[in-house]
Amino acid sequence: MELKAHSIKIIILFFIAIRIAHAGPGDAAAAFLRIPVDARIIGMGEAGVALVDNATALYYNAAGLSRIEKINLLFMHNEWLLGMNHEYFACGFNIQNIGTFGLAFNYVGSGSIQGITIRGDTIPGYYFSATDWSVSSGYGMRLKNIQVGFAFKFLSEKNESLSTGGFGIDIGMVHEPPVKGLGLGLSLSNLGTSIKLDRESFPLPMIMRAGWKYTIKEFNFVNDLIVSNGDNLGFGLGFEYWFRQILALRTGYRSGPDYDGLSGLRAGLGILINRLGIDYGVAPYGRLGITHRFMLSWNFQ
Repeated sequence: MELKAHSIKIIILFFIAIRIAHAGPGDAAAAFLRIPVDARIIGMGEAGVALVDNATALYYNAAGLSRIEKINLLFMHNEWLLGMNHEYFACGFNIQNIGTFGLAFNYVGSGSIQGITIRGDTIPGYYFSATDWSVSSGYGMRLKNIQVGFAFKFLSEKNESLSTGGFGIDIGMVHEPPVKGLGLGLSLSNLGTSIKLDRESFPLPMIMRAGWKYTIKEFNFVNDLIVSNGDNLGFGLGFEYWFRQILALRTGYRSGPDYDGLSGLRAGLGILINRLGIDYGVAPYGRLGITHRFMLSWNFQ
């Protein structure tokens, strides 16, 4: 009866989240909040709502913070499209019998951009830049077979002489049913204020993720449904294999965005040396190019 009640609640939350998140692609601002983080999850098709167990839970599902045993620190560098840089730093620390707290900094910079006229002619000596960043703080805790979490973020966008800011809230949960290795996750990200950079205002890119993970021996399987008001309905599907708990091989597929070629394919690998993790993930975006993510993480016990 208890399992049935939990299942009904999760189904209800799932449909509420879809209704809140889906407003049609292209109706959102602060696009940098849609750029996924964590080289491990990227390599697994960007599916991690039920799997994430490090400080990037502040991006995917704050409930995952509760899986940090002591302290987790990580830094990710993303060679993003069109020469832009994407940096992500996060940390999580567990306080026994209280829960896990987390902090993250997300930054995207365009570098120097050549100014042009309305006709497309370059303006000699005129360059400008665009920068976007957010700071998130969150909390996750475990309640028997359910993990819950939430996060608050402040964000800033600046484009040449224009600047703006806003606030957002993330909520999430993970349910561990009485099936060994199985986990069910649900999260809703970027609920918050509208962004007005010039004359028009747009909502934040709300993202709903609902998915599962299944672990059996050295294998992890993951699958997420991803709904957003800033993108098409999509899903992530991934696989991970650990060789002697030292080397991880990953592959996956991400559907949704309209890119050509092999843009849905994802791949990556990871190396774990004592408590130091080194991860790499690659994601092609058709004619826009290929992105590479590198991540270092430390677990202190």
